[in-house]
Amino acid sequence: MRRLHVAGATDVGETRSGNEDALLLGDSVFAVADGMGGHLAGEVASEAALEPIRALAGRVFDNASDAVTALRAAVVAANDTVSDLAEREPAYHGMGTTLTAALVEGRRLHLAHVGDSRAYLLRDGSFSQLTDDHTLVQHLIDEGQLTREEAARHPQRSIITRAIGVSREVEVDSMSLELVAGDQLLLCSDGLTGVVSDQEIAQTLQSIGDPDETVQRLIDLANGAGGPDNITVLLLRYDDPDGDGAKTHRTITITTRDEDPAGDWAGRLGTYGRFSRNAGETRTEEEPKQVGQILGRAAAIVLALVVVVGVVAGGARFLLSQSYYVGLDGERIVIYQGVDLALGPLDLARVVEQSELTVDDVPSWYRDSLEAGLTAADLNDARRIVDNAPRRSPDNTDEEADDRADGAGTSGDATEPADEPDPTDGGEDETDDPDARGARVLALAGTTVR
Repeated sequence: MRRLHVAGATDVGETRSGNEDALLLGDSVFAVADGMGGHLAGEVASEAALEPIRALAGRVFDNASDAVTALRAAVVAANDTVSDLAEREPAYHGMGTTLTAALVEGRRLHLAHVGDSRAYLLRDGSFSQLTDDHTLVQHLIDEGQLTREEAARHPQRSIITRAIGVSREVEVDSMSLELVAGDQLLLCSDGLTGVVSDQEIAQTLQSIGDPDETVQRLIDLANGAGGPDNITVLLLRYDDPDGDGAKTHRTITITTRDEDPAGDWAGRLGTYGRFSRNAGETRTEEEPKQVGQILGRAAAIVLALVVVVGVVAGGARFLLSQSYYVGLDGERIVIYQGVDLALGPLDLARVVEQSELTVDDVPSWYRDSLEAGLTAADLNDARRIVDNAPRRSPDNTDEEADDRADGAGTSGDATEPADEPDPTDGGEDETDDPDARGARVLALAGTTVR
């Protein structure tokens, strides 16, 4: 016959005038909440948050997935309840609470968690913190900016980053584990863990057989260390005298706190339910969970890649929208938006304006520049390039214009003056020819005509 021994108590501590902690001891549901807000608001928040959890008592679920889903939904409902109260009553503005809740069905236990109240598991001499603290200092520890010793003395160690009732949206940590004979599950507020070490807590659980006495001893330890905060302790001990679980189940040894900053709370703690019936046989019922975790991580990676691609695409689209050049579209001189480049079948430029000019209207030496593209600073600059494009002289053929362009000093330094005219040619200065002048302007300005 399986038996669950439960004990719990809450204490105001040595320095506080009121108790903002709340405790739920039911037949199958259990919870600890640590309220905040002052002027009774914290007390209201913690008590209100327990009501949706209490409503789960006596419910029967078809499977473990339905049970943990219901528990998570109850925590979300608790967030809605506290948020509604804070919005309706001015005195309650800014109130909130932590919430760590457990739902037991047979051998299986489900946890849901928001804030810095903690859940611990003592199993076969291994004492492990199940929950992550949603606090500023824990974030700094995960980022490698603080050590645990520094965090214990940090002036902002009480600042939490996630709580019930402070926002309409709440992120809930949840997990399930299969209980083993001899397991002890401890739920507690930071009034205990803030002043009593994990080692002291574990030794107390191991050394005292009576659950009620164990709870009171932990409260006494917190008060003996100064009792600076309200103290709430809830202890569940699982016993299965008819089973031989202690002999047939292999315990997974874990550390008190996973130091891997990339650790996944739900995924990591799923290993508590992964035992073997013997040394070489793995329980197949946990395989869907592993597959789900892998698929979930794969989906997260795909989502991240989509976001990165979207950012890059958005940046590229913006860059292309700010780029212009003058070129040819068939025989027509046009203005393009984008860059003169193609990625496979995708062109990175489009025609935004067509001019009245064609290649027949400009000297042949200018056509090469148009084919290469004349870069513009913006659309107005592109229009100026079109307006100032050199026109082909109606009195000269293309060959004559080409000859003049060749004689305009482009084969040497473009900034040097042209050779002196030959006195025998009748004194004609080729710089008076508009086509030749246009060739020199182009040579001086590079590929962009202004």
